[in-house]
Amino acid sequence: MKEEIRLQNRDIELLIFLGKYKIISLDNTRYIYETKTYQEKRIVNLVKHNYIRRLKHRYITLGIKGKEYLLDNGLEVRNHCRSENNIERLKVISDIASSLIQDNLNFIPSWNMKKEDEPTTHSRRYIGKLEYNEQEDFLVYAIYEGKDDKYIKSIYYDIRKEHEYENAMIFTNDIEKIVMNKKGFYFGNNYTILIPYNEYGKFLIRNNFEIRISIYNRLKELYEVAITDFKFADLKLDDNNYIVIMPLINMEKLSRLHYYFKENENHKNIHIFGLEEYETTITKYLPECHYKSLTREKINELLKEYRETIGGKEDENI
Repeated sequence: MKEEIRLQNRDIELLIFLGKYKIISLDNTRYIYETKTYQEKRIVNLVKHNYIRRLKHRYITLGIKGKEYLLDNGLEVRNHCRSENNIERLKVISDIASSLIQDNLNFIPSWNMKKEDEPTTHSRRYIGKLEYNEQEDFLVYAIYEGKDDKYIKSIYYDIRKEHEYENAMIFTNDIEKIVMNKKGFYFGNNYTILIPYNEYGKFLIRNNFEIRISIYNRLKELYEVAITDFKFADLKLDDNNYIVIMPLINMEKLSRLHYYFKENENHKNIHIFGLEEYETTITKYLPECHYKSLTREKINELLKEYRETIGGKEDENI
């Protein structure tokens, strides 16, 4: 007879996640357990006692005992459509939702955003909403494998017709296709953020605020910079030189800079501090700007230094 397993808090969080999202990759369980390898032992035990079960391609889902536990405690066990297209979308939503488990982030999946005055939201392209620092809401989109230009175009129209939200973020593996898109992915929002759909992109969004502060701190050490009310920039070096800090691309700011350069022959010098891999794309879109490349190693170094000064927790991807 099997000895009954004693569920730990993180085990219960995993079951709750699976009750909502149905599946999670084994790799992404580290976001729930906040460890690099410990969760592997717990998952072996949970599988052994039928709380979860393994699927193909390193995914897991609820087992019989897991469903019973959630239902007995009045917790959600959601039934999802099993069509191939829906499962692929579900994997993406689970992937992004799990990577955004953090105190200052709250991801709400699209099926929990249904409005009473709308018959269905299934035709909408957003995959959910991200509440950031309890201050700003972002509609979240993802352009993943198999999605073509027609799908990108549909995301453009989806953002355009959504008037309730002032911010959006798009996970994509082709940043340049969005930046250079002939439609122009800017909507008069505060933010339309582009995030590389990979592990480093997830790292950037989880640590966006601290990364920006760490870059600012280094600039303050090197130059006499000041916060500016010049709406096209973040910092002022002098009357002719301004700085934009942009580890994640904000299409709204890029578009404003584009029109600023176009409409002002005697424009200020704008220095953009952003990731090295974006340099070619940004300078193609804004040839008038001065782009200052930051390598991933430099970002990690600055972030580590900043956290050492405040005693913050280190992200495992640093």
